[in-house]
Amino acid sequence: MDTLGRAKISVQAVTKRFSGKRGQVTALKELSLDVQDGEFVVIVGASGCGKTTLLNLVAGFEKPSQGRILLDEEPVTGITPECGMIFQQYALFPWKTVQANVEFGLKMKRMPVKQRRERAARFIDIVGLKGFEKTYPHHLSGGMKQRVSIARSLANDPKVMLLDEPFAALDAMTRQVLQEQLVRIYEKHRKTIIFITHSIDEALLLSSRIVVMTARPGRIAQDIVNDLPHPRNATVQLSSRYMDLKRTIWDSVQAEVMKSMEVEAD
Repeated sequence: MDTLGRAKISVQAVTKRFSGKRGQVTALKELSLDVQDGEFVVIVGASGCGKTTLLNLVAGFEKPSQGRILLDEEPVTGITPECGMIFQQYALFPWKTVQANVEFGLKMKRMPVKQRRERAARFIDIVGLKGFEKTYPHHLSGGMKQRVSIARSLANDPKVMLLDEPFAALDAMTRQVLQEQLVRIYEKHRKTIIFITHSIDEALLLSSRIVVMTARPGRIAQDIVNDLPHPRNATVQLSSRYMDLKRTIWDSVQAEVMKSMEVEAD
């Protein structure tokens, strides 16, 4: 998939250090990454390599120790509504209905009631939850809750969507359904997306690019264009190109996992 235009997100020689019980830990070291407008970049790597740290920096939840991050060529200096974040935990308001949860950000923006209800209803329909508008989260399955989270983010029309292992806690069938649904949403709306996962299969199904991170301190080990054809669904996993890409990514991730185990052993 071709992408055009200037970098939507530019991570420039970013280092991030944390103070811990054992002293200072370097989570990321001089990491650089550009994400173009409309790209779907999936980040994979060994546990503890700094994937979530990188996402938190892009979102503005954390600040780099060194380097800088640009969004539309402007420095990210704090939390911005231009980035919609979706976590593994659903982060819904349990006392609000599906409709009210999806409307929440629009209400904060002081969007008129009629307009925000219509907009929320449209995205509830897009994620396949029409008929559940008045339902509370405790009556929803895990997959349905995550669809509410996705609808809420889309309704706010962020420039960038950041997803931190959003499907990790779901059963295999629900996960596959939501993966294919997210692909369809991406193909229609062409949001700029950064998505973290431990699953190479998930990365291949979703992405236009796959970034493999090194063992800590995190840097870029490989940056791979995913040229699998669209529309994407589970049948693409039967192709020889899919298996070639999976083998390449697996070899890279495995090498970094082994490095991280050697570091822990020391």
